[in-house]
Amino acid sequence: MSNGMNNNEKSVGEQVSYLLRDELGNCMPIDIWYDGDIWVFRPLGRIDAGHSVDLDTALTEGIDQGMRLIVLDLTDVPYISSSGLRTVIKAAKAVKSDGGRITICGLNDTVREIFKVSGLFNIFREFPTANEAISGIQSNT
Repeated sequence: MSNGMNNNEKSVGEQVSYLLRDELGNCMPIDIWYDGDIWVFRPLGRIDAGHSVDLDTALTEGIDQGMRLIVLDLTDVPYISSSGLRTVIKAAKAVKSDGGRITICGLNDTVREIFKVSGLFNIFREFPTANEAISGIQSNT
């Protein structure tokens, strides 16, 4: 590209998006972008036993690199299994121990019900959109 960005980057104001599938090969596509020190992970597709490993890898690598304020945008996730929930809880525990937090957004009715029945709204704050989640985190920081 003529703007100096590689093919995996898309400029969105001050945000940059990386397509994880291009970096790791054949796995669940996860868009990752940031706004200041807040990172947004947007998985695309079902988070089931097969794909929860991909989300776990992405979140773990991000946390290992110092990401502490994370928005998990589930707009494009029609379903999340118990293994997907475990992945999200594991990541939340990892960032919480270092003063961070994970916020969720974009839940459809099915995913919202799964989080509700699992009692996870006691752990995670929910917002309708990623931008509202980012604003909510910034107002509490």
